[in-house]
Amino acid sequence: MTNLESIAVLFQQIDNYLEELREKHDAAGREAERDGVEHQQILNEQALFVLAWGQLEADIDDACRAAIEIGISHDDWRQRRTWIVYNEDIERLSFRKRLTLVLDRSSYEWQKSMENQEFRNKIAHGEILDTSIDLPNMIEDFRRIQSALVRE
Repeated sequence: MTNLESIAVLFQQIDNYLEELREKHDAAGREAERDGVEHQQILNEQALFVLAWGQLEADIDDACRAAIEIGISHDDWRQRRTWIVYNEDIERLSFRKRLTLVLDRSSYEWQKSMENQEFRNKIAHGEILDTSIDLPNMIEDFRRIQSALVRE
């Protein structure tokens, strides 16, 4: 996730600017302009969430490929056989299956990843949410998920 930190910094810079602008409109009693800026803040959060999520999803895919490569290189065919099937169809594996190959389904990280994937899908498919999200906190969750990925 080489760009995750850059995304977090970019988010904060844009959000700081928009917050300052929103406060100016609020102080001047320009409610419509203030509301417009609030909407821009929500769009910024959601757009950068999807961008940050893409970084984590790419890392999940890399971890999945690494786990499969280790599995198919095992000396014992009984250990290799399942991994060979995954290797042939990795591009067709659902996100859920790829995630299950690299995280324990009972873990917080797996559950949080599935929640975030659903959230990402809503945004990416045109559902703009009308509530603010805590992107810096979500990025911390992404880091936690990334560090829990099993690559063997």
